[in-house]
Amino acid sequence: MPRGSDGGEHTPYRLRERFVYPGERLAVEEEFFSGRGTYMDRGVIRSEALGRALYDMREREVRVSKATREPIIPIEGFEVIGEVGSVQRRMANVDVFIVSGREVSRPYTGVIYPPATKRSSRGLDMAVRSGDIIKGKIINTKNRVLQISIDEEEYGVILAYCSRCGSPLEYRRTRLHCPRCGRVDRRKIAKQYGLEALN
Repeated sequence: MPRGSDGGEHTPYRLRERFVYPGERLAVEEEFFSGRGTYMDRGVIRSEALGRALYDMREREVRVSKATREPIIPIEGFEVIGEVGSVQRRMANVDVFIVSGREVSRPYTGVIYPPATKRSSRGLDMAVRSGDIIKGKIINTKNRVLQISIDEEEYGVILAYCSRCGSPLEYRRTRLHCPRCGRVDRRKIAKQYGLEALN
C-alpha cells in the first residue's frame, strides 16, 4: 500500500467516508458495484442502514458500515430527524434515526399529525411525502410511539427527492424544484433545508 510523506499508510483510491441514512441514494450501477450494506433499486444503489458510506475508487465499489451507538431514550422536547414512510391526510409514519443529534442503531417509530399552519390546512399529505427526511420535536412518547411536531418554523422537511426521477430537490423561494426534470413540489419546509441540516 502507498505511504504518505510521514511514512504512514494512506488510501488515495478512496473518497472520504460520509454519513448516510437508510434508503439514501449512493450511486447508480453504471458507476459502482453494490457492496456490503447496500442494495439495488431499479439501477440505483441505496444504503441498507444508518451508517458511513465508503466509495472504493480502485474496486469501483460502494459499501456502508452500519452505525453502532449507545441506546438513546427519546423524551419530550428532544429534536429528531427521520424518514417519512406512509402518508395519509391526517397522519404520517416516520422512521426516526437521529435523536437529540445522535445516531441510533435501530430507528424509532414516530408519527406526525397535521401541523397547525395555514398552508398545511388541506392535509398532511400536502406538507410531507413518503421518502422525505424531516426534522421535528418530540411532543409525546405514549405507547412507545414518538409523536412528532413540525409546527415550528425550524421544523419540517429538510431533504426531499423528486417523485418523478429521484433527484434531490432544491429549495427556491417557497417551493422545491427538481434540477433534472423541472418538477415543482410544495412541502412544509424547515428553516434549514439540505444535507447540512443532517449534521
